[in-house]
Amino acid sequence: MQKRWVNIRNTFLTAVAFFAVSMPFRELFNVMEVTEMRPASALPPVFGLMLGLPGAVGCAIGNLAADILSGYGFAICAPGFAAQFIYGALPLLLWNILKRHDAEKPDFFRLNNVKNVIRYIGIILVSSVAMAAMLGGIIQMLNISPFFSSATLMFFFNNFVFSMVLGIPLVIFMSFQKLKAKGSGLALNERFVLMFLTLGVVSAILLGVFAYAELSRIIDDPLTMWNTIYTYIAVNIFIFNLITVVFLWYSEKNITVPVELISEIAQNYISDDNEKESSAAIAARCAAIAKNTSETGVLAEAFRTMILDLETYISNLMKVTAEKERIGAELDVATKIQASMLPSIFPAFPERPEFDIYASMQPAKEVGGDFYDMFLLDGNTLAIVMADVSGKGVPAALFMVIAKTLIKNNAQSGKSPKEVFEAVNNILCENNDAGMFVTAILGYFDIPTGRFTFVNAGHNPPLLRSGQNLFNWLKTKPDFILAGMDNISYKQHEVLLSPGDELFLYTDGVTEAVNNQDELFSDPRLLETANQLGSDSQERLSLQEFTVSIKREIDIFAEGAEQADDITMLALRYIGGTRRE
Repeated sequence: MQKRWVNIRNTFLTAVAFFAVSMPFRELFNVMEVTEMRPASALPPVFGLMLGLPGAVGCAIGNLAADILSGYGFAICAPGFAAQFIYGALPLLLWNILKRHDAEKPDFFRLNNVKNVIRYIGIILVSSVAMAAMLGGIIQMLNISPFFSSATLMFFFNNFVFSMVLGIPLVIFMSFQKLKAKGSGLALNERFVLMFLTLGVVSAILLGVFAYAELSRIIDDPLTMWNTIYTYIAVNIFIFNLITVVFLWYSEKNITVPVELISEIAQNYISDDNEKESSAAIAARCAAIAKNTSETGVLAEAFRTMILDLETYISNLMKVTAEKERIGAELDVATKIQASMLPSIFPAFPERPEFDIYASMQPAKEVGGDFYDMFLLDGNTLAIVMADVSGKGVPAALFMVIAKTLIKNNAQSGKSPKEVFEAVNNILCENNDAGMFVTAILGYFDIPTGRFTFVNAGHNPPLLRSGQNLFNWLKTKPDFILAGMDNISYKQHEVLLSPGDELFLYTDGVTEAVNNQDELFSDPRLLETANQLGSDSQERLSLQEFTVSIKREIDIFAEGAEQADDITMLALRYIGGTRRE
């Protein structure tokens, strides 16, 4: 039902349009008894092509109304109606025959390529000859003029010239409206074609205006004058369109169509549509375009190479990503394993009220080389370890496991701190091709007496606070690092802790933390921070609060800079034993 009303509307509108264009020229530019300078001749083939049979019927009705209003008799009106209908329907018939050979089977006629331009010219030429033959036969039967006469030539020129000069802009306008209704626009090649056709139309109109201005003064016979003007315009149309077709054919082959194809391929390649072409199919299409030796061929070949390289890159990236995810998962497990190797439940010795101890470690990477340890050697002796393996990451973590295990095993075998380090150093030096080493402090804390016996193998000096005094460095000369050289002799040191005294051990990740200006947190700042947190004016912090506060001050100082090294801290507070020497 809707389609029927659309057809009725189109028939009515085309009839009105034909009548409105035809009548003024019948009055102002009459050439002979049955014809005039007739721009309306452009409407039937265009409306027939673009609107189908309703357009052809509408033009025939419009022509009939104009003939009746002009006072023509039935002998002219009836044949004229039939001729106008055939003139509008014939282009549609020819187009339907021609488009059967198109693979895409277009929905409507468009001047979007050289092939359709040639088709349009051919359709108009055949339709104009047919219309001239029908009208020439009519005027001969009515004894108005012989068939082979200037009048028949006038009929041909009226149809052909105006279908080329006015019909082309009308086709462009109507095809653009149809594309707009479908939500699409003109392609690059179509814009190129229409630009040149528009130039041809403008040149023909200008030539016609100048010719009319000159010939109207020197030729008195209107039929001869208009045939002469039309001849000039027809020659202009032929020459201009011949040049245009040749140029458009070249550009279509080497520029516009290849660019459109490359653009379509690119849009298809980046599309999220599940039905988009595979990379191999897209590369094959690019290879077909690349056979052209022009710049577009070079562009297509570059795009093809890019697609293949990108596919290879994506494939490799997927493999690398999968491997990275696997390594990440393994590192996550390693992080948990390493964390489980360090004492992490506090209070660590809830059954021993004589002391309190707390430690923490934040690795710079997934796993680190710092480690601490605390374990009872017997009922009265607590062993404390703070160590830093050279380097970071997995190698340091592996070396850390070995060093931690060796230190604990040797300490539990009854050796003194000095003997432990001497034995561990020699073992670590064996087959140490990677050249790794460890800085460490091992101390035995005698719980009843508060005596702390320790060995320092190249590690940062601890901080000691005695009673209510401020923290200060536990000054001792550090010995050589572990795993640096065979048969090193280490020296033991002793310090006696009183109830309330605190011992703070750490790694160089604390003092060597950097900010965005590459400044170090430094030993003086650590000492100042520790004393501010433990001053008499403040309530005594728990050991956990103390170490957390130190870490917070480091974070504030770093200003968001990436952590460069593992940060490990251990704090011991002596509360007091039942026996004392």
